[in-house]
Amino acid sequence: MKIQCEVCEKAEAEVLCCSDEAVLCKPCDIKIHEANKLFQRHHRVDLQKSALATSPLCDICQERKGYFFCLEDRALLCNECDGAIHACNTHQRFLLSGVQASDQSLIENSGCSTSFSSETYQFQSKASLNSQNSREETEAGNLGEADKISPVILSP
Repeated sequence: MKIQCEVCEKAEAEVLCCSDEAVLCKPCDIKIHEANKLFQRHHRVDLQKSALATSPLCDICQERKGYFFCLEDRALLCNECDGAIHACNTHQRFLLSGVQASDQSLIENSGCSTSFSSETYQFQSKASLNSQNSREETEAGNLGEADKISPVILSP
């Protein structure tokens, strides 16, 4: 599903601002973050490029890179913390682009009876997302346009 810009609520989100915990389209990002020097310092992630190189740290453990963004918690999580925290709930979250996640997690050891399958982490090419809509770091990578992975809302 495409993630909608939280400012204009019309365009597809292309940037995650870690400081504001918000996703924005490019025009809204430029409008907001070029407004003054303080906003220009916000750590922002391009959702259209690979997240492998510049992903910020997990908001929970502050040790591993965060690849999952939870819309309800407004938090960026690593694979381990995402599995532990979201084992027993249905929060909407998405995977930053260019990242692959395993369906192996801490859920088996969590004592939670929630079923977990590889369908939890959905990966769709940019071309397959044309007709879908919804709402939410990245740099590097020499991926071709067809090889890019777009952020997708994860459903438990």
